[in-house]
Amino acid sequence: GGTADGSAASAAAASTGGSVIDPTNASTPQSLDASRPSTSIAIRMLNGKRLVVKVNLDSPVTELGHHIGTQAGMDPYVLTSGYPPAVIDDLGKSVEEAGLKGAQVVLKKA
Repeated sequence: GGTADGSAASAAAASTGGSVIDPTNASTPQSLDASRPSTSIAIRMLNGKRLVVKVNLDSPVTELGHHIGTQAGMDPYVLTSGYPPAVIDDLGKSVEEAGLKGAQVVLKKA
């Protein structure tokens, strides 16, 4: 265990927990930094639509939520990945740490 000290990641927006993304809080996604490693992630929305997002491997998983924005509707959701699908419970992890390199991510209603 360790203490989260000086983490400026969570700004004024109060986080409702480690795994739920609230589309009403989505902000503008970061632009891709071509000088750093990146990956493409296929996202399946709640409505069955697919979205492919390119992000840097060191971007936080929350970045996917910013890319999705309100395209998946306004209901809060969680991201699942893998087989069997497991909820990504720490959105503060990097895409790489969460094992999402080249992965498919499926949204589920929170």
